[in-house]
Amino acid sequence: MILRVSAVIFFLFAFAPVSVYADRGRLAEEFQVNLYRARVVEVADEIVIRDTVTQVLRVRVLNRDLRGHETTVRNTLAYDATNRPLRSGNRIVLHMEEDADGTPVFFFYGYDRLVPFAVLFAFFAACVVALGGLKGVRALTALLLTIMLIMFVLVPLLLRGYNPIVLSVVVCVLSTIITCVICFGTGKKSFSAVLGVSGGLLIGGVIAHVFGIAARMAGLSHGDAQMLQYLPGGYMFDFRGLLFAGIIIGALGACLDVAISISSALTEITAHNPSAEKKEIVRSGFNIGKDIMGSMINTLILAYTGGSLATILIFAGFGSGLSQIFNLESIAVEILRSVAGSLGLIFAIPITIFAFVFLDKMKGRNT
Repeated sequence: MILRVSAVIFFLFAFAPVSVYADRGRLAEEFQVNLYRARVVEVADEIVIRDTVTQVLRVRVLNRDLRGHETTVRNTLAYDATNRPLRSGNRIVLHMEEDADGTPVFFFYGYDRLVPFAVLFAFFAACVVALGGLKGVRALTALLLTIMLIMFVLVPLLLRGYNPIVLSVVVCVLSTIITCVICFGTGKKSFSAVLGVSGGLLIGGVIAHVFGIAARMAGLSHGDAQMLQYLPGGYMFDFRGLLFAGIIIGALGACLDVAISISSALTEITAHNPSAEKKEIVRSGFNIGKDIMGSMINTLILAYTGGSLATILIFAGFGSGLSQIFNLESIAVEILRSVAGSLGLIFAIPITIFAFVFLDKMKGRNT
């Protein structure tokens, strides 16, 4: 297992196009934002002018190069739900600039969320290890390597202008292989799951591509995608391709869950009943798949609906009809995501089952 993990890590760092991050570093010198973490020592004053309140804060910098440096910053709040007044002990982020004399001048930038998220991730990892033991450690390792695969392979290659659809499929397949090999070994359970996930993602991706083009999706419905047009460095993106790539990546988790559940169940069935015939295995696989399919489709639909809930509420509040809501690209994108992802999940079921039966016959019951 250690050799397998080491080989994957070597692949990630040996072949990942990290030079893109070097390019980003050079760009950062031109568009640099110097951020510093700080703690609020005291709320020195609060100035109320009409509908706004300005807090005068005395803060202490926590970063190593300026640790202990105290300064005064202002935090202007509007009377709405988007802002919260700061209190003594709160952690914040400051933006630092230098004046003509080279003296650092600080401005309030935002709230420091690193500590609560670090505690949350530590609690998550502890729960996984406590419940799963060694398998939990393997699951966390697979998760870490998948994140590395995205950050050091997918993102740099997308910035270089490679085809986002092809890249997303390749990264998803590699992620599936990494997860299955680390967590479940190299037996027929893993191979059938990899084949099922790959087939489901390919079919879901093709469906998303065909119907996305038919529906004239531009891929610019969300603000983040629109901001990519203003990214410094002259990057050129295929926004429609990024949309379809996001759909494929978004469906990976559900497809992997379904494929692993089916292959694991069939592995147990064949282990406890070595004389089971292919028809019985296939029938059992489809019965299991039908049960899983109902819950997982709901999971996908509800997840994507939740992502568009605010938009739906806006147009429903203005009395817009269903036809007007569904013709919005931001809503149409979520519909396409949920339906294409669900179809990929559905097709992953039979592909996993037949792949397992084929490997079971080819390799034998004891592998």
